[in-house]
Amino acid sequence: MGSWGDRERRPRMGWQKNRIVARLMPMETTIERRDSGNEVELLVSGWLDAESGEQLERAVEEELRRGRHTIRLDLSAVSFLSSAGIRLLFNTYRAAKAVGGQCLVGAASEQVTRVLQVTKLDSFLLDSRQVVAESAATLANATGAESEAVAADICDGRIVLVGLEPPGRGHLQATLIGSTDATLLGSIPVASVRQFSRHSFGLGIGALAKDAVLAAHAGEMLAACGAVFYRPPQPLAAIDYLIGADGLVPEIQMAAGLAWEGLPRGRAGFEPASDESSVRFSELAGQLLERSQSETIAIVLIGEVSGLVGVELIRPLAEASSIECPRAGIPAVAARWLSFSREPVHARRTALVVGVVTSGEPQDHQLHSGHQLHSFVRPLGEGGLFGHAHAAIFPFRPLKRGTVDLLAMVDALASSEPLAVMHLLDDPQPMLGSGQSEFVRGCCWFAPLSIGTGVQP
Repeated sequence: MGSWGDRERRPRMGWQKNRIVARLMPMETTIERRDSGNEVELLVSGWLDAESGEQLERAVEEELRRGRHTIRLDLSAVSFLSSAGIRLLFNTYRAAKAVGGQCLVGAASEQVTRVLQVTKLDSFLLDSRQVVAESAATLANATGAESEAVAADICDGRIVLVGLEPPGRGHLQATLIGSTDATLLGSIPVASVRQFSRHSFGLGIGALAKDAVLAAHAGEMLAACGAVFYRPPQPLAAIDYLIGADGLVPEIQMAAGLAWEGLPRGRAGFEPASDESSVRFSELAGQLLERSQSETIAIVLIGEVSGLVGVELIRPLAEASSIECPRAGIPAVAARWLSFSREPVHARRTALVVGVVTSGEPQDHQLHSGHQLHSFVRPLGEGGLFGHAHAAIFPFRPLKRGTVDLLAMVDALASSEPLAVMHLLDDPQPMLGSGQSEFVRGCCWFAPLSIGTGVQP
């Protein structure tokens, strides 16, 4: 065996399909990937030292980024483990733990086992397959996740639905508040004061402070699981929010919008099919609508953002008139009120989306006038799909593959500062990309929705 100096100065490394190769002299180190449902196994052979260890660390980081949070390392073919390799193994353990996952050594050679025992890291890093399974069960209970053993992954077109759980036939009851068209034309109604409890959801135009002048402060808002996120109607606005706690229930004024009580019972993880890079919101919404066997559904989504397309209200509606308002129908006028994303924004962020999706016959690019949601929804993708959705954007948070607990995830997001709130809207003439909001992966919740009416202008 040659000395350390016999190795190449800078080894060439790279992915080759499901195999990572670090060309070392005189020993070649390989890392092979095996996918088994929600668990990924990385088989390492050769040496595990500073150089090959960094490649293993990057491989683990990539799996975590892709939502694979249960990683098993097979080191049974590793013949040498250096001190630097040990440090990098511990780094992978900590990186997985930081996102609520695990990266453990499920199999190890005699040399690796002995080194880990001497350094007293075996209790952290070295585990049997049985203990790995027990740890995964403990993690699932701690995060509120249900067993995914009976839930199949369904590939439908360009989307994979992971662990799909149908919503059943029961409907959530929603209240349609005011008129979005009238509000954006400057006709501000008497405010509807709404409370958003732990199991409440909503979206629309409103103001946080109960004593605020609604016409001056109404902006885009969304509510989910006892948290309300609101964007003041001004350029470059800082996002404000209310989080319920210890009996405090957020209470806001709403000029127009939609609100409902009850957690959506259907849920699924989602990710792009193998030959796709992202999931379009409109296509995901269409699939969920079809699987709910309903004309209208409520949808809540938490996803890693590829790019969002939409608008933000940047002027107070108190300044609006019938000819100078967001709905004047003249692009130059609308641009004075609304900030349009000219290209996809907020890539590598995490978004919470609350919305409603319905189907119907289009009439002049709108839902036919007899539909309850006629003035509230806009075309979504193609094929007679309509929707209205608001998104709150947060710093990037890697998401576990498959289904997760909605309440826990909203709590986790609400613990960080929201970066933006926007109304998602398709761009029929995009400068870049598809003109639609797209996600890398995530989890969604959905249920059939019945619409009633509340305060009208």
